[in-house]
Amino acid sequence: MAIEIIKATFGKVKPKATIHLTGKLGFNMEANNLMVLEAEQAFLFAKDTEDKNKYYLIPGTAENGAGKIAKAGAYYYLNLGDAFDTVGLDYVKEIISFDIKKDTHDGNTIYVLGKRKPTIRTEKTTKEEGEN
Repeated sequence: MAIEIIKATFGKVKPKATIHLTGKLGFNMEANNLMVLEAEQAFLFAKDTEDKNKYYLIPGTAENGAGKIAKAGAYYYLNLGDAFDTVGLDYVKEIISFDIKKDTHDGNTIYVLGKRKPTIRTEKTTKEEGEN
C-alpha cells in the first residue's frame, strides 16, 4: 500500500463580494488584492446571457455607465443598486454573495462573479447592516 498525505490549508479565504442592504457591492480584502482596487476606478456590470448565476465586472469609465469604486475604511465598494435591481437581484430579501475570478475577454482583463447560493436575510442581519 502507498499512502500520500495531503495537507489541508486552513483559513484560506477566496476573493468575494457581497451586496449590502444598501445596494453597494462590498469587496473582501482578497478581492481587493486580486483586483488591485483603488478609489475612482470604474467598472461596468454585465450579466451572462447563458448562465443566470454569472456576472462580470469590466473596467470602464463613468461616461459609459460604469460605477466608480469608493472606499469606506479599509474596504472598497461599488454602488450598483440600480444595476442589481435591473437584473432582478433581490438584495433586500436575500444576502447575495459572489466568488470572484480574474479572466480575460478580447484581450482585456475582466472579473467573473460567480453567484453563491443566497440566504434569506433575517431581522438580525438587517439590523447589523444599519436598518430597523
